[in-house]
Amino acid sequence: MEAKLKKLSDDDLEDISNFLSNIVEKKISSSVKSQKEILAMDINIKMTYPDENGGLDVDIDVDIDTDELSNLSNERINEVIDESYLELDEYINENYR
Repeated sequence: MEAKLKKLSDDDLEDISNFLSNIVEKKISSSVKSQKEILAMDINIKMTYPDENGGLDVDIDVDIDTDELSNLSNERINEVIDESYLELDEYINENYR
């Protein structure tokens, strides 16, 4: 069983959001051959703290516009989001428990 989250401040929540946003952006950027493939990208992080269980609930939404020649698929974007959640879990365990 994981240790309970410490009480998170607004600064903590901002740090977590920034960490997650940076991870998603790096992973998507590394998934394309050229940055020119990405015409626009908006990463939205929605956090609810505390959630109904007294924890932190995080939702990631990536809105991306790519060049028509890009091979970046929705499946890869979903994989990036899943991988980012795993990294977020590690980050929270190391810094906020």
